[in-house]
Amino acid sequence: MSKLKKLLLISILLLPGGLTAQEVFETGEGTYSTRKLTKNLEIGTNNRLLIRAAANLPGKITLTTSRAKEVGIIYFKKSKAANKEQAVDFIDLIAVVLDKTPDAVRLEMRAPNPAPWEGETEWGMVEAEITVPEKCFVEIEAPLFDVDATGPFRGIVIPVSLGKIDISHVLEKLEVATSNRRVNVSDVSGDIAISTTNAVLSARNLVAIGSRAQIENDHGDIRIDGFTGEIDAENSYGRINITSFIVRGKRNVIRGMTGPISLDIAEVDDAQLRITNRFEDVELTMPENTSAALSLAVDEGGKIEVSGISVKPELIEQNRMNLVAGKGTSVITSSVRGSGNIYVRGSND
Repeated sequence: MSKLKKLLLISILLLPGGLTAQEVFETGEGTYSTRKLTKNLEIGTNNRLLIRAAANLPGKITLTTSRAKEVGIIYFKKSKAANKEQAVDFIDLIAVVLDKTPDAVRLEMRAPNPAPWEGETEWGMVEAEITVPEKCFVEIEAPLFDVDATGPFRGIVIPVSLGKIDISHVLEKLEVATSNRRVNVSDVSGDIAISTTNAVLSARNLVAIGSRAQIENDHGDIRIDGFTGEIDAENSYGRINITSFIVRGKRNVIRGMTGPISLDIAEVDDAQLRITNRFEDVELTMPENTSAALSLAVDEGGKIEVSGISVKPELIEQNRMNLVAGKGTSVITSSVRGSGNIYVRGSND
């Protein structure tokens, strides 16, 4: 008996109720799929969904909300193989199970470990469209899945991922950590922690009041259009660009390395902001009526330029300036190590 047939037999014995016959049809050259499959289950009082997938099983999750008090799943099991018989075997080894624990509804997408498919020419996968009640809390442990989620959700947590992430409308908590893939989030408030590497991290309309948002990207850009609250943003070898920035709180930190930093501050009121960079410029735009104490420093060879805003100088040196705009209510410090400049510009918008 082949290794694949043994895996299939073991799966039949272990899965609840065994495996039922599934219609599989060819969708392209060497690719196959089941027909549409569905599952439904009432959500329970905790309004919480846990999604888990085997570490070697790729796929895509599309997540939306509705007024119904249940979790609904429409899914397809797909495969690529040398022939239909092998493709059917791959599909039969994938199981999608929806059940309930005392705390949550649980969706598991299972596959053998190690997987029988190898390399680029063979694979098995799941594509799932999942509907949950509004303000559901969703936790996803599916490292090889792309996730596209449109709320309102109470929270979404994706602790480890290698997939593309696109999430909107989260009310209380968002935690996303992925690698080498882009992240795009919008309309998020509450506890916020987002990280990726080697890709663009884009965000729009973030609100972090009461807790500091953690934004991190290694070897990639950070682009945020609309941020209110307190932020700790860090990247290396990429740009940091934040527009419509309403600064709140005393622990705002922006750290860059070998990539320019551009901040367009819409409002800063009794807050503190620290900006550090290496080998690249810092550009800071703020309302001309800003009330803040500014402490600016560059290394030898760098320059500091301030325009469009009325300031009172307290210290002027070749590579350092301490300035007061208005009453100096807020505190803004910026420094560049290496060959970078600092530009501060006032705006009357």
